[in-house]
Amino acid sequence: MLKSMFLISLVCVSLTVYPQQVDLLKFEKERVGYSKNAMKVLAGWSAANIIASGIATNTSNTEMRYFHQMNVMWGGINLAIAGLGYWGAGREKIDNPTIASVLKHQNKSEKTFLINTGLDVLYIGGGLAMNKLSDNQKNPAKFKGYGNSIMLQGGFLLVFDAINYAIHRKHGKKLNGLVDKITLNAGPGSVSLVYAF
Repeated sequence: MLKSMFLISLVCVSLTVYPQQVDLLKFEKERVGYSKNAMKVLAGWSAANIIASGIATNTSNTEMRYFHQMNVMWGGINLAIAGLGYWGAGREKIDNPTIASVLKHQNKSEKTFLINTGLDVLYIGGGLAMNKLSDNQKNPAKFKGYGNSIMLQGGFLLVFDAINYAIHRKHGKKLNGLVDKITLNAGPGSVSLVYAF
């Protein structure tokens, strides 16, 4: 009789955990998909900068030549970041997600884009400062061209990171219902975790 009760309990636990695992796995796959798509957009922007500005550097306007040079350099760095980001998203271990691992991954995704949004504001400010201080430099065209490029790149990244933060934040709200269904109960000599359907 004790074995039968144990077996029935085990089946009930597996039936309640399995749907949760499917939901968590689907959630994780969606999150990784959003991250991969973001890296594709960044790679496209980077490639466009490298190609278009690579061609446009052949100009007699010194300031514009420096502007396009910086676009090519920035594009190369962003392309490397996009490639590593895409590769990293594909290597994430999401096969057996737990609520803790899903919350950790979701929090990391949101924080990454939020922190990057702050850095983008600094890039724009740095480019603006270079532009404004260019007249006091030995090579004002270089400072002005580089500054304008950094403002452009920072502006794109600000929009890119803000949109991706919003996408991940909205996706993360799906967890609110899941987390609200979990309660931790404690009593003398026992602790239980209950998931309510």
